[in-house]
Amino acid sequence: MKLDKENTKQIIKIVVIAIVLLVALLNIGPVWGGVKEFLNIISPFIWGLAIAFILNIFMSIYENKIFKSRKKNADKSSKTVKPDGKSNVTRTNKIKRPFSIALSIITIIAVITIILVLIIPQFVEVIKNLISNIPNFLEDAKNFAIDITQRFPDINNFIQNIHIDTEALKNGIMNLSKDVLNITINQVSSLLSNIVNFFISIIFAVYILANKENLKLQAKKFIYARCTKEKADYIIKVSRLARDSFRSFLTGQAKEAVILGSLCAIGMFILGIPYAGPIGALTAITAFIPIVGAFISGFIGAVLIVAIDPIKALIFILFIIVLQQVEGNLIYPHVVGKNIGLPSIWVLVAITIGGSLFGIMGMIVGLPVVSILYAIIEENTNNKLKEKNLEDTF
Repeated sequence: MKLDKENTKQIIKIVVIAIVLLVALLNIGPVWGGVKEFLNIISPFIWGLAIAFILNIFMSIYENKIFKSRKKNADKSSKTVKPDGKSNVTRTNKIKRPFSIALSIITIIAVITIILVLIIPQFVEVIKNLISNIPNFLEDAKNFAIDITQRFPDINNFIQNIHIDTEALKNGIMNLSKDVLNITINQVSSLLSNIVNFFISIIFAVYILANKENLKLQAKKFIYARCTKEKADYIIKVSRLARDSFRSFLTGQAKEAVILGSLCAIGMFILGIPYAGPIGALTAITAFIPIVGAFISGFIGAVLIVAIDPIKALIFILFIIVLQQVEGNLIYPHVVGKNIGLPSIWVLVAITIGGSLFGIMGMIVGLPVVSILYAIIEENTNNKLKEKNLEDTF
């Protein structure tokens, strides 16, 4: 290889990158801590991007459906310029975008409110039942203790000989109170910080949606200015693939949530299990957590039902186990996998690896990421076969 100026630059780049990676690997603990701290600082903006992505789905629907007729009228009058120099199109767009954003936010808030209205009253009822049953529970516990001590005198003698150090107990309670107070202060501080970050995320999301065309244009200019046209085209292509994959994933996840929630509610109604509606709604919400969502709703539902009828709670647990198997092996791979163009086996692989590495968030993000990699590898493989004139061989 001829060692000209361009090749020297490339070699220097490779050496610098290798040194940086080596230093990072040798100091993986501090580096990872710094990365987590950096991610924590920019987390409001990351969540803002996620919120904007979700809101954009609804906003596009409102802009293309509800404001469609206005758009056509605006296009017809686009050549008409008002005395102030502004066309009707600009004015229509300025009205359409804020209304669409507002309607998108209202839609999500309305859905969340309806679900909470279905679930929260049932939780309140269960808590009331538990509180009202506490005296009976204590009385049963007392009678049980008396019966045990009468049947087994050795236990009674053991209890009588127990010596309680009241001073040590008092000190322990004081220390526990201090710990609880410190934990409470930290949790309140964390809650306030999360509330502030949430509002920052919302503001950032609204700004992105209001200026998405300008931001998209700026991003394209930045990419094409710093990369060759081939590389820039490929980056734009992968970006669009990522956008479509995540959008399809959310759409498929929503379908799967509706199917699973409906099956849960219908099955509970057939089996005569109480709280069919609220638990079905809760199951639909937790279905956005791949595979394990049904277990989460099953645990909460069992707690609700056991206060009324323990036998029904046991039947419900068995029903949820069966439903989870159906969801994990049939509904999820076919509904969500088909929606993002990913075979069922790779859906399970993506969820398993993502969950092992990053927990629940890894399960949620891993699926669309694997779908992007799958599409890129599949396209690259087909191109290689085409170059070798082997595309008709398989």
